[in-house]
Amino acid sequence: MSIYHPTSHYAAITAFYALNLPEFRMPVHTHPECEIMYIVGGSCRVLTETEEYTLKDRQFIFLDAGQPHQLLVSRETPCSILNIEFSCTEQPSRLDLSEVRSESASFASFLLHPQPYFIGTDSESLGYALKDLISRLQKNNGDDTYLIRLLFFRVLLELSLCYRKNRSAGSVIYLKKACEYINSHLTEEIRIPQIAAHADVNKSYLHALFSKYMNCTITDYINRCRLNQAAFLLTNSSLSVTDIAFRSGYNSRQHFSATFEKFYHMTPRTYRQLNLKTLNTSTKNAQIRIHQDEFLTEDLFPDE
Repeated sequence: MSIYHPTSHYAAITAFYALNLPEFRMPVHTHPECEIMYIVGGSCRVLTETEEYTLKDRQFIFLDAGQPHQLLVSRETPCSILNIEFSCTEQPSRLDLSEVRSESASFASFLLHPQPYFIGTDSESLGYALKDLISRLQKNNGDDTYLIRLLFFRVLLELSLCYRKNRSAGSVIYLKKACEYINSHLTEEIRIPQIAAHADVNKSYLHALFSKYMNCTITDYINRCRLNQAAFLLTNSSLSVTDIAFRSGYNSRQHFSATFEKFYHMTPRTYRQLNLKTLNTSTKNAQIRIHQDEFLTEDLFPDE
């Protein structure tokens, strides 16, 4: 059962290990347990149903129940991993998730944002928490039930803190990378998978970031940037409308004009007439250079 399911009130640890893997190829599989896979050293590749990620030191992946995934470790980059799997259930147990939810705002917030998996970097002490829990589970002689309970709750708290910090700090970085890519490729065909790859996030998360922080879709943002570029060129250059269309990333004047008019409620030509800077035609004490790729420059030397 998913950890996000409203009736997932209890948990049970079903598997755990700490391994040094010189080379490993796990087949694609699913299981009904949630899983935390933490990289202590080296690197590995994790494949989900739609994406592939390379995880390095102090990075981890949390997988909700039932998510297809695969672990790959190459001989060139051996990997040390901490791993724990736990099931969520309605059946009462000593690991009462509602207790953590009621005592921790960060864990309660984590449960309000369901997702099949997420990648993060350890910003707190998740690695230490996992190591302590796995070490105690390996030594468990039946007398450590209470301590294991506390250590497991600590893992969940550290996981939720990492999620919150990676989400808030990482969001700005991911958005900045995505916007930089868009602005540097305006004249080209821009595909969302390429933007996501450059920002190092999956497509669905990138869509969510633009919706939350930019109040628009990725496509809307691309169009806005292209139209801003076009408006600037209409005002500050002598380029033809057709040339401006191509220099702003549109493959035809007709498409550009229709999009521009929809956004600015006037044609490109009308916009130019209303906003074109007035030039002083007198050459007295001034130099005017008009080039297609330069601003129209006036009054470089003020009147004496």
